[in-house]
Amino acid sequence: MAALIGRDSLRSHIAYRYHIAAKQAGPVRYSLMDRQMAKFSERAGITPPKEIQTQSMDSDLRASLWNLCRRDWFTPHTADLSEDDIYSIATELYEDFYKLPVDSLPYHTEEFVKSQLELFISGPWYKVYDIVEFLCSGFHSGSIGQQQFEVNVNLILEREKAGYRMIDGRITPITNELELSAMREALSRRGDRFSPVAQHIKTSLSLYSKKPEPDYRNSIKEAISAVECVCKIISGKPKASLDDALDEVSKKHPLHTAFKQGVGKIYGCTSDADGIRHA
Repeated sequence: MAALIGRDSLRSHIAYRYHIAAKQAGPVRYSLMDRQMAKFSERAGITPPKEIQTQSMDSDLRASLWNLCRRDWFTPHTADLSEDDIYSIATELYEDFYKLPVDSLPYHTEEFVKSQLELFISGPWYKVYDIVEFLCSGFHSGSIGQQQFEVNVNLILEREKAGYRMIDGRITPITNELELSAMREALSRRGDRFSPVAQHIKTSLSLYSKKPEPDYRNSIKEAISAVECVCKIISGKPKASLDDALDEVSKKHPLHTAFKQGVGKIYGCTSDADGIRHA
């Protein structure tokens, strides 16, 4: 029957099923939050604490991400893959992630699930993050299922000392938790007057998280454009220069002189003939 259901309808069905499961499994998720503390053996100095993982992924992190994704996306219900609920995500993975012929999908559901397990356990560390991002995009944008998935991914990344967090569906290198919180808040501004700022930040984040090599130059360009955009919005002068907009902003919201001058200098540095904005 699943093979006859449209892709969007099946995705909605899976997301709904996930939402029901999330409600039923609430205590388990809270227990995950309670387990963020260091293990006894680490606190006692018997085993060394984990190092931050940036260019690698240990078996604990791989298994934890797999268990989450298996529960939300790869739980089989029938032996025949084409008749299973997960057939839709299987075809999307082959079409858009692996770029493989859909005809090569295995007949048995368990065989497909085992092939995904192999990627999580043995594949390159960055490919695991790639598929986690892909699966996050499989939920309806902004849905309860997608939000809960992102929360659970971040709980795992924090617990296993990964040097990344998921923000707006993107695996992003950590700077610090305060900056991550500010970025999440900025990205949430959709449908109001600050939505253009959110778009610049989202694009900057996407370029910063680009694989295999981040596009730092264009990421900085978008970040600077976000600063310029927010100043013009707050000042109410869309045609003003950044310096003029900053002057107007400081009248409404006093800015530290050093901060104001620093923003102006960074903008000026990137806007000259050899600057990033002219690259």
